[in-house]
Amino acid sequence: MKKVSEGIAWALVCASLLPSGAHAQSEDIIVTATRLSAHESASNVSVIDAATIAARDPASVVDLLRDLPSVFVQQSGGRGSVVSLFTRGAKPNFTLVLLDGVKANDPTNTRGGSYDFSTLDLNDIERIEFVRGPASAVYGSDAVGGVINIISRRGGPTLDAGLQAEGGSFGFVRAAGHVGGPIGGATGNIGLSYTDSGMPVAGSNLKSTALDGALTLPEIAGTAINFTGRYSDSTATSFPDSSGGPRLAVLRTLDRRDIQEGVLGAHALRGITGWWNMALDYGFYDRASDATSPGVAPSAQTPGGIPANGDKASFTRHEVTWTNRLSPLPGLEAALGVDMQADHGVDNGFLQFGPVRLPTRFALDRTLWAGFGEARYQVLPQFSLSASGRYDDTGATHHFSPQLRADYAFPDSGTQFQLSWGKAYKLPSFFALGNPIVGDPNLKPEEAENFEGGVTQKLGDWGRWKVEAYATNYRDLIDFRPGAVPKLVNLSTVHVRGIETSLELALGLRDWGTLRATPRLSYTNARKTLTGASLRDVPSWLAGVGVNWQPEPAWTVNFDLNHTGAMTDNAVPTGDVALPGHVRADLAVSYEVLPNLALKLGVDNIFDRRYEDVVGFPTPGLVVRGGISASL
Repeated sequence: MKKVSEGIAWALVCASLLPSGAHAQSEDIIVTATRLSAHESASNVSVIDAATIAARDPASVVDLLRDLPSVFVQQSGGRGSVVSLFTRGAKPNFTLVLLDGVKANDPTNTRGGSYDFSTLDLNDIERIEFVRGPASAVYGSDAVGGVINIISRRGGPTLDAGLQAEGGSFGFVRAAGHVGGPIGGATGNIGLSYTDSGMPVAGSNLKSTALDGALTLPEIAGTAINFTGRYSDSTATSFPDSSGGPRLAVLRTLDRRDIQEGVLGAHALRGITGWWNMALDYGFYDRASDATSPGVAPSAQTPGGIPANGDKASFTRHEVTWTNRLSPLPGLEAALGVDMQADHGVDNGFLQFGPVRLPTRFALDRTLWAGFGEARYQVLPQFSLSASGRYDDTGATHHFSPQLRADYAFPDSGTQFQLSWGKAYKLPSFFALGNPIVGDPNLKPEEAENFEGGVTQKLGDWGRWKVEAYATNYRDLIDFRPGAVPKLVNLSTVHVRGIETSLELALGLRDWGTLRATPRLSYTNARKTLTGASLRDVPSWLAGVGVNWQPEPAWTVNFDLNHTGAMTDNAVPTGDVALPGHVRADLAVSYEVLPNLALKLGVDNIFDRRYEDVVGFPTPGLVVRGGISASL
């Protein structure tokens, strides 16, 4: 609670620093791709809105993320394990995750600074914005492969309350509720949820309680101020990473993780003149984990195995961003500002060698200062040019991240072309620098250069088609080198080439209601330059389709199909293993008994396909869920 109080104090101080002036201006809905006004029609942007989330009725956020183009979600069996997300073949820690605009990547974890989606609850998620491609010119380190912004429900001017309860196979239980509406002159929302994933896969379980809230204050001296926050407390068990899971692990004791995660965001916006507004943002992220592992038994690949180990890690991040948005001339938009980010991480742990326990410790403080600028000029009504850049200084390293973009539209045909080029970088994580087993304090930052081009085509009143081709070159990529002494190392260069396409279709079926379909297909070729070998855990082909059918107002049927192509994975007992491709289908049906009361049925993996995303960790088979949803 002391850290949360500290975060709230920072937020109030930041909100109070804006000068007086004209009334605040409204912001665009999509804010993730740029600091300027953004457009959902961009070929590299996808949005999952509240209506889609409700119709999809997923068991977890993980199931939603599978529906995004060029995204592979890797889960070691059930929900108790860490969930990793690969965007366009990029490693999990190359996708920046924002919770209401606050950075939430954890640099102390084994994925090198990725976000663990297994602990994130669905409750009160209003929408998910996903931008593919590098965005270091906007966000700095971590935004190498893409950005996901998860946006919470805000309270409105009228009372809004809801309650959900569901249960299912293998002991699955979930209950969630929220209350939102006016609070004096302000508006707010608060939500609470509890999840027990049960044990659909041997050894894998997650129990989590989550609290979220949002508060929008009435204008104070012409300044709009709002706050958002999330807190979760989770306990998870699973077989260790690279152990071979429940199918192959020699040691049968489980990993255990106790995790507390808190996020607080504050945003203040003030209009200074008719062409200038100023924003001040504060983000606070705090994560504490207490983990123990039995290690992994020796094998031919790793003769020493991985010793039993444990660690108590804590990490905090404070970030303050001051942004000036300007429109001084017709057709010209600009944003200028500065950003300060202060990270502090500590890990106290141990390594167990027989009866001998050796203590371990690593700690790191890192402060990053950055200046950024972005501009867009509407050269012609159908043609615009954009440029952005950000300079980051950590004291030890300096990085400039540029990005250029051109958009050309044919309004009469509904066709829009997009070309962009950019550079991005990723600082080594605390884990990569300091872990006593695989870490190396001499690791260099990873860098990327990306070219991409896309087309968006409107299909009359009933749909939109997008296609995007890209080429990304990575330098000094940090990867795991298995062997007698496993180590994280910088690879020289990796090339990634790919293409992705998606459709959004909405059709009226006369007497059969309405039908919405979102087919998608992507191809990724990710190879190491020196050897020509494909990267592990990167399937070349991903495909899927989501179909939402509403035969009449009271009924909603959602069918989701995903294909994941073959790929290579590695485990200590086996070495590299070629995992075959697989298909998964999920079904959700909702019936509105009364205007404010609905019954729901979900069937995950409806065809009961048996497959593995990770060697030795079978994915849950058919899971049936049933529940009830009530609202005011």
